[in-house]
Amino acid sequence: MLPAQPNRSLMDGLACLQALATSERPVGTRELARRLGLEPTRVNRLLRTLASMGLAEQDEHRKYRPGPGIHVLAAQSLHGSGLIDLSLRHLRGLHDFGHSVALGVLWRDQVSYLYHVGPDEPAAHMLQGLPFPATASGIGIALLAHETEEHVRELYAPTEPSHFLLSSEPPELDGDHGLLALLKRTREQGYALVDTEPGRRTIAVAVGDQPYAAVGVSGAFGDDVVPALRTALFEVAQKIDNSKEQA
Repeated sequence: MLPAQPNRSLMDGLACLQALATSERPVGTRELARRLGLEPTRVNRLLRTLASMGLAEQDEHRKYRPGPGIHVLAAQSLHGSGLIDLSLRHLRGLHDFGHSVALGVLWRDQVSYLYHVGPDEPAAHMLQGLPFPATASGIGIALLAHETEEHVRELYAPTEPSHFLLSSEPPELDGDHGLLALLKRTREQGYALVDTEPGRRTIAVAVGDQPYAAVGVSGAFGDDVVPALRTALFEVAQKIDNSKEQA
C-alpha cells in the first residue's frame, strides 16, 4: 500500500531502473516509455539522471543498459546482508535428497534466486539472480502466502496506476483454483507444495517470522517423501534465521 504522499519521481526512477535491469538488450527512451506508460521526455530525464550516477549507461546506438553502479549496489547489498554466506553451510545438507536446492527472495511479483543448484551441478552455478515469476515458483508461493489478500490483489490487479512491469501475465485470483485459494492452503499447512512443470514439483518454506527469504527443494518426488523434505526445510530455515540473528 502506498503512503499518503508517495514520491512519484522516486517510484518512476526505480521503475526505469528495474526495466533496464530485467531487459535482455539495451533499450531506447521511447521504447522504455511505452513499456512503462510514461511520457518520453520524463523517461529521458530519468535515464540521464541514472546515467550520471553510473546506474545506467548508453551503448554506441545511444540505447540504455544497466551501468556499473547497479552491479556494485547489488554486490554491496549481498555482502551487507550476509544472507548467502550464512545460508550456504545449512543448504548443502538438503542436497542429500538428490534434488535441486534453492534460496530465493521476493520483490513485488518476482523471485530472484540467490542459490539454485541441481544435484549434478557445480557450486559455481549457485548464484542465479535472474528474476522469475513468483506464481510459477514454490519459493514465490511460500513468500506470497505471508502477504495480505489486499496486498496480493493490489499487486496483480492494481486499483492505482503502477509503472512497475509484471514479470508475467496476471494470474487468476479468485475461485477454488485461483492464486488466493492456493496462498490460503499454503498458509494453513505452513509450506508451499506446487507443480512447477510436468513431472516436477517444489516444496518450499519461508525463512523468518517476518519472512525475508525462502528455501526450497525441486524435483520428481512423491508424496511419501514430502514429510521428510518438509521437516528438513523447516530445520534449515530455522538455522538460517538463527544464524542471521546471531551475526
